[in-house]
Amino acid sequence: MAEKAKSQKTSGKKPVSRKTATKPPKTADKVPESGMNAEILSRRQKSEFRRLQKIYKDLPESQKILVSKLLARAAYINSKLESTEDQLDEEGLVVNFENGSQIIQRINPNLKAYMDLLKIYSTLMEQIEDMIRHDRDHAKKENRGTKDVDPLEAFINAR
Repeated sequence: MAEKAKSQKTSGKKPVSRKTATKPPKTADKVPESGMNAEILSRRQKSEFRRLQKIYKDLPESQKILVSKLLARAAYINSKLESTEDQLDEEGLVVNFENGSQIIQRINPNLKAYMDLLKIYSTLMEQIEDMIRHDRDHAKKENRGTKDVDPLEAFINAR
């Protein structure tokens, strides 16, 4: 056993203990890849969320619960869209790419990310609108069921 201890000491390598291992620095002040301060992004996100809430404030309480999560996602995506727009304005749509000794112009990779985010955002907003429209149509049908409606009048109003 003493021989093992000697061989470890003479091998030239120090055993790594957990106490001496370096920990990565905390990323509380981590700057997002867009180069913008995280505080600015969260301000953008919060202001967009409030703006969307004002638009959909007249919804019934049951719908607000369902829509609020979608609105939070939409606000997040919109804040990312805005920061990506800033990056694209700064860098341009076409950037130089070095491949060894060659310099090639290509489309900015952030443009693809921007287009993908834009597609997701528009789909999300359509989903919110469809959900609200469906509920309004359903409420209208229920209200029509309580009144005596002439079939001819219903047919004309449907067109």
